[in-house]
This record gives sequence, structure tokens and C-alpha cells, in this order.
Amino acid sequence: MAICAAAATSAPASAAIPPPPTKTACKTTNASTHLPAIVAPDPAPHAPRVFAMQFKQDLANVATYRTFRTKIECMIREYVLPHLARHRPNVVVFNEDVGLMTLGTGSRGAQARAIFQDPSLVPGCEPEGAPCGALGALLAISAAYSPQIAAYESRFPGMGPLVAGFVGPTDTLARGWMQTFSDMARRYGIYIAGSATQAPFKESTDPADIALFADPDLPNPPKSVYVATQGAAYNTAFLWGPHTVDAHAPKPLRNVVLQNEKVPVTPIEAELEVSNGPTSGKAARDNLRPYHLPGTKARLGFATSLPAFQFANDFGSPAPKHPCADVTVSYMNCLDRLGANVVLQDEANPGRWAANGGGGFWQPLEWMGSTWRAVTDPAVSFDYNVTPMMVGNLADLPFDGQSAITQRGRARGPGCHYVGNRRLHTTAPEADPASAQRYAGRKRQFLALAPWVSPNAARAKLRATAAQLAPGSHDPLENDYVETALVADLAFPVDRSRRGCVRR
Repeated sequence: MAICAAAATSAPASAAIPPPPTKTACKTTNASTHLPAIVAPDPAPHAPRVFAMQFKQDLANVATYRTFRTKIECMIREYVLPHLARHRPNVVVFNEDVGLMTLGTGSRGAQARAIFQDPSLVPGCEPEGAPCGALGALLAISAAYSPQIAAYESRFPGMGPLVAGFVGPTDTLARGWMQTFSDMARRYGIYIAGSATQAPFKESTDPADIALFADPDLPNPPKSVYVATQGAAYNTAFLWGPHTVDAHAPKPLRNVVLQNEKVPVTPIEAELEVSNGPTSGKAARDNLRPYHLPGTKARLGFATSLPAFQFANDFGSPAPKHPCADVTVSYMNCLDRLGANVVLQDEANPGRWAANGGGGFWQPLEWMGSTWRAVTDPAVSFDYNVTPMMVGNLADLPFDGQSAITQRGRARGPGCHYVGNRRLHTTAPEADPASAQRYAGRKRQFLALAPWVSPNAARAKLRATAAQLAPGSHDPLENDYVETALVADLAFPVDRSRRGCVRR
């Protein structure tokens, strides 16, 4: 279900893009551990260049619309502009839910920002554990947007109390992170991807809507506001292009060339009443259909986190005959059938990286079942996987991981691996399943790999480091995750003579 909806009246003209930030302003946005870009070039002509942005979330960057815009534009000016490819497309891929924290923007988000910073402000959260603090922050958002939520409850009877926290701030999300990404694509002539959990919306110039939904922090009433068209929220990924494709769409969506609603959502998202995208039929196929990048052979498709692990076949066995019949179990098979050859796996992994994952064993090993499997399983034919990871603590939830770009076929060099993946562990307490054997060891399919906070080590030591990084550790390393970016050219056909495993 598309998040874009036409306004009832003619849409206002787009405002001028604010001037770019200064170098001095950009220095204040850098994460403590802030590494230069990791670049994996290829001389193939007409190859698009892709950027996987490992974004460190920070509450200071969402205090206002301006602070968020400054953070995003500074990352583009530092990591993208010095490495822009000439006369061919550049695709900048930010992580899953890069816009979600902007729920805490402005005076209405002040209490939520305080809880995100210190989840102990929520009474009774200490014994409950995660995601109690994150839930408390969402409820603070709902309280701050109570007039807007009351209006939406009358329009959408049955809207859940938790999803209201995503629906109420619709104007804030569209006006803030979405307009920022739209403007960056136009200003720098790039394609740029990002996502957030939010409601579908329209742009309205109705005076009654403006009076109700306009941000009270704005110095003057806006000419239009963004109004939810459903009492539901979807984890939606967008790809903006450098030019307008629909002049009648709401301003932040006029240059959107691809959008995708996550399906299936994770258990935490389901607990927060986030809706699945369409699961079958034409709607599901349309939701997954890739975008052909002009002037190239690249066909870009989104697989936001959990969907990137959804293969209906065992590794190496044939794909199902009808892979789009139920994309909750065969998302990747369907994406392949629809012709995608570049997987944009935007990620916001809520958990420690150096720990067991959802499958019950070492998470970096589990992760190979997406980023690496996508380009090695013969049942699909993707040429590349691009995985930017969000990092940083939010309330009582840590977000962590290692961004990666992989290709089908081995590149030159000895190969590399995620931390803790050097070999399969077969004895307790680090016993891995035998089925994960193919995922262990050095892999030459990695074109570029972001470093973790510490070098590879015994898993016990890596787990200890993850505990130091986690919320509430009170360790000097708490929340000191790596911010960086990966840059790679995506040649078609795949160039197996290139150097692989570029890293620092």
C-alpha cells in the first residue's frame, strides 16, 4: 500500500532548500569513533556507485528539523561528495529507520528525548528490561500529540494505542526526515534511500487541518500540512531520485522512485502494532518490484532486515514454483523472480552484535544467512547485496552491526568475515549449529566490510565488549559505536578480478 496520497487541493510549490552546513557545524555532528570512508572502486564503465552509510544515531541530532538535516547533509558532504562517480548514478543507502528517532523532534518530543537518553525515567522499567524504555518514549510521544491522535481516532476507529504514537506525528516525520532526504537527492544529484515507521499520508491546505496538525514550533503557520490517511503505520523504505517524478504528490514524495513496506515485520514491531506490508497477490508483487537504475543494468530492490532472511528453500535447493504466493516466507525468492539484481538490505538491528541472535546462536554467523547467502545461494541470482547498519543506543535498546557490500562470485584476496566468524564453534557454551558451517571462515564475496568496535577476538571477549557498549553499562565504552561508510562500484557483469574485502 503506497504511502503517497494526492492532496485534495493542488499541492503547494516546493520551498527553497536551506543552505548547506559549514565545516565547523559538521565537526560537531561526528560520532566519537568516526572513521574515513572504505572505498572499493572498480574500473568498469557505466557501473553505478553505491554508498552504504553506517549511521550513528544521536539524540542531539533530532532536537530540531535543522539538527537532523545538518547531520545527514554532513555525512553526505564527508562520505559521498569526495567519492562521487562522474557521469553515472550514485546511490546512497542509509539504514532502516533512519527517520524513526525524529519522532523526538521539537518541543513535543522533549520528554521522549529525555527517556531515550535515560529509560530509568519510566517508572518500573528497571525490572522489566528492554524494550520498556523505548515503549515509554513512544507513550510520551502519544501524550505530546494527544490532540492530533484524538482527531485520528475519530477518523480511524479502532486505531491501536501504540500505533497512535507513530500516526500522530505524521506531519513531523514528513516535514523533517523525509523532506531532508528529498532535498539531498535534488541538491547533490544522487539517489538516496532511507526508511521510517509511519502512516501513509496526504498533503492538505485545508485551514482546519493546518490549525490542528501544524507544528507549534514553526515561526509561522505553514501553507500545508501532512495528514495521515490510515490509522496504521508501516516500516517503509523510500528511494529518492534527483528529479521530480510526480509533481502532484506531497512535497517530500515528488522525487520518490521506489518505496517498499516491510513484510514480515519483527516481533518487536508487531508488539508496537506496526503493520505488515501486503503478503500476496498483485499488491505484494508491486510492493517488491525493483527499480531499474537509469543508464545501468542495476535493478534495485529493498529487503529491510528480516525479509532479507526469508528464503523458502533450504540453501542450495530449488526455489519454490510460486515464490510470490506468500512473501512472509519467500520474500527473497519473490524479489529475485521480479528481477532485482541489487538487494538494498537497510538495517536497524535491535540487539548486541556480539551476542546470540534470533536463531539462538552467534549473531554475526546468523547474519551470513542474508548478506552472504543473497549472493551465493544458487536458488536466487542477485549480483550484489548492500547492507548499511544503524548503530547507537536508543533508550534501553542497543543497535549494532557491521555494514557490508557483497557480490556474487569470489573477488581477489584472502577473504574476510564478521567478528567471531573465523571458525565454527562446536562445543558449549559457543556451540553453533552444523547447518551454519558454510557461513564460517573467510569469504571472498565481501567487497567491503566495516570494522567492529574491537578487532576480531575470542567470542567471550567480544561479548564482554558488547556489554560495555550496551545501554546502562556506565562503562567508558558505552554507546561508542563506529560511524563510517562503504563505497563500491557495482559492475555488470560482476567483476571477479577486482580486489575484495576492502576494510580498515
